[in-house]
Amino acid sequence: MRKPMQTGLIVAAILAVLTITEYLFATHVGDDLVRFLGITVSALGKAVLIIYYFMHIYRLWRPQEAH
Repeated sequence: MRKPMQTGLIVAAILAVLTITEYLFATHVGDDLVRFLGITVSALGKAVLIIYYFMHIYRLWRPQEAH
């Protein structure tokens, strides 16, 4: 099992790669449909990673811990 810091760094690196991908689609792709699809897929991928890893949405479906 990974340490939380290691997981956070890996996710941050993936987010950086997806951001660069978005930029490249926005600036170097001439076809509007391909540009739209590339940016959309990249943005959705980033949204999923942020929601799952940084907002901890998976905790909503876990049994509640006793306090």
